[in-house]
Amino acid sequence: MVKIKKSQLKDIFDLLKKEYRVVGPVLKDGVIQLDYIESFNDLPSGYTQVEEKSFYKTEKNGEGFFSYSRPSLPYKRFLMPPEFTFLSIKKENGKLKFEEKIPDKKTAFFDIRACDLKAIHILDDVFINKNKHPDPYYKAVRENIFIVAVTCFSPSDVCFCSSMGIKLKPDRGFDILLTELDDCFIVEWGTEKGKNLLESLHYEKILEKDLQKINKKLKETQKKIKRYVDTQNLPQILYSKIEDKHWEDIGRRCLACTSCTQLCPTCFCFDIVEKNFPLEKRSDRVRVYDSCFSPTFATVHRFNIRESIASRYRQWLMHKFAYWTDQFGEFGCVGCGRCITWCPAMIDITQEIKNIRESR
Repeated sequence: MVKIKKSQLKDIFDLLKKEYRVVGPVLKDGVIQLDYIESFNDLPSGYTQVEEKSFYKTEKNGEGFFSYSRPSLPYKRFLMPPEFTFLSIKKENGKLKFEEKIPDKKTAFFDIRACDLKAIHILDDVFINKNKHPDPYYKAVRENIFIVAVTCFSPSDVCFCSSMGIKLKPDRGFDILLTELDDCFIVEWGTEKGKNLLESLHYEKILEKDLQKINKKLKETQKKIKRYVDTQNLPQILYSKIEDKHWEDIGRRCLACTSCTQLCPTCFCFDIVEKNFPLEKRSDRVRVYDSCFSPTFATVHRFNIRESIASRYRQWLMHKFAYWTDQFGEFGCVGCGRCITWCPAMIDITQEIKNIRESR
């Protein structure tokens, strides 16, 4: 753990650019999104978000460099894109030629907060660590990712990450961790890759007063988190309420638009489609995002086992807070609050869990 000047943050970015494609937050169309960035100045420094149920806006009044919260888009889009070809089949000289599309480009995630960092760990379990048949595409992408994490001092009003046991200052899973103070950045490395990247930087020793400032800021930030989910015995309670009438109430409001699943950093469901190109004598096998809210998702032959929207919402919430614990030993939600902000029906998952807990 060392201390660098504020001006040296650009040096870290420039070092990354020499070896990696850099993905980070950008301000586009009035929304802090994610994209490949070429310049340090592309980062939305000084901006902050105002978020509530079905409400979002940005303001230029943030304090500090990392004044904004997590981006509206999840980092999963760069680990498993919404659509990508993973296999091409071509006929050449009367024979079929199979070509796997395994990516090999190196990418750096610059400025990832604790909620999104945890989401990547969850996806790692889904696709690699707790999967008897690890996904070769995801594994190849993941092995080429460099992570620059940032301690979060700017949660939005929809965040409930602390309910999900997530620390504002992550303690693992990063190559480099940046913690912003008024006059400097505290830098930690979590891997040899991170340590090697920082070797050329001039830095100072961290002081006890710096650690005290961090602890003070963490306590102040924790108080800003307004939403809360009581997770005590939650899977068991949800299983006991699987036939509860409140699901129908949610179903009458939910539009089944799939917004929550597209923006959720841990939703991983996908479909596989074939794209045929007869003139080229080629067929591509393509993976595309799917959603448990889609009418065809639970169709077996010609029968849909979840025809009602209520049953689809129940499947989504139960998976995050009950089924996931059986599959992977932890919740499938990181409390980022994106599903609250971007739900056009103004459904607040924290309130719905509370309603289901209290229903009789």
